[in-house]
Amino acid sequence: MRRVVVAAAVVAGPLAASASPWTVTGESGAEYDTNVQRVETGPGIDDVAPIASPVIRFGARTDKRGDLLGGSYALELSDLTRIATSSLVPSEDVTLVGGDLRWVHPIGDRPIAIGFGAFALDDFPLDDPYGARTFRNLGADALLTAHDGDDKRFTLAFGYRSFVYKPPTEPAHLYDYNGPAINARMDFVLWQPGDRTRSLELVTNAGFESRTYTAFAYADACPPGEETDPTCQAATMLARHDRASRAGVELTYSGREILQIGYQFELIDSNSFGNSFARHRILASGTVGIGKVYISLLAILQLDQYLDGLLVENNIVNQSFASVEDEDRSSAQLHVTRAVSKHWSVEGRVAYWRNIGNTMDLQFSRAVVYGGVTCAY
Repeated sequence: MRRVVVAAAVVAGPLAASASPWTVTGESGAEYDTNVQRVETGPGIDDVAPIASPVIRFGARTDKRGDLLGGSYALELSDLTRIATSSLVPSEDVTLVGGDLRWVHPIGDRPIAIGFGAFALDDFPLDDPYGARTFRNLGADALLTAHDGDDKRFTLAFGYRSFVYKPPTEPAHLYDYNGPAINARMDFVLWQPGDRTRSLELVTNAGFESRTYTAFAYADACPPGEETDPTCQAATMLARHDRASRAGVELTYSGREILQIGYQFELIDSNSFGNSFARHRILASGTVGIGKVYISLLAILQLDQYLDGLLVENNIVNQSFASVEDEDRSSAQLHVTRAVSKHWSVEGRVAYWRNIGNTMDLQFSRAVVYGGVTCAY
């Protein structure tokens, strides 16, 4: 319980500082989750039924931008806490604390700037020694940005990543990894009228990570000529090493409404048998405003291909780890927000996830209904 109080203090502290130059937003609400543990069912999985539970949520985000040492910086701090009221799932009570810092310095009058960026995400358990899916993700980058007016902007980041999965695994720390990373992003304004009330923008991005694990790699031990089977794996003395590549494109129209469509591709090439896969994600979203009400709809279609002929194990590092809500599956989500004053709004959200495509007979479904309030200062 002491950790819950600490988490609440993290939220309340930034809100109390709303008179400062910081921009602060906060949220608080409750939801009903039909699969709070996010379990799958199917052949070869222990007889575990999904558990439904009401969930309490509260969080805050604060950020500040300014000039420092001849350059410009952006600092963001956040916290999100989820507490399941069911006594059957104490491991689901977690709080995610994050921080992101970026600083860039222009090079003379040239349209080029250099700088650095760093981020940290730490997911803490509240009522359980380890919590569910708790992790620590750290990274730092050297940054190079270039622009051609306001219509074209390029960002290149080269740095290092470290990931630690907190719950105990067999063998221990099976999913911990570290290694270098490089990411590139290009922003184009394809169209914009003179009054700048509307725009059509294209964003492309690509990235690569070289991940070295503390775990050993596995090899295919199935007899020649026999069908590949997940039980035919044999441990080697080689450390597991993955090459994680990703690329994506997004097209966004902004006007009275905001419409977006995108495609993301991810490829994990692993020297550990059974851990290579390719992922395709198609995203479509739209937001419209009707008076003080804003309605957003998001749809994601995800298809995974298992390159070794095996279902990739429920590998925690294949999630994106941006929040305690991440769900790497196909989904549909509806979000409605209404302002009730200058600083306060009420919101509701309905979301549904399920697996589609090559799932090897595994079944997953999860629905969430949420209602709450937000404030911004």
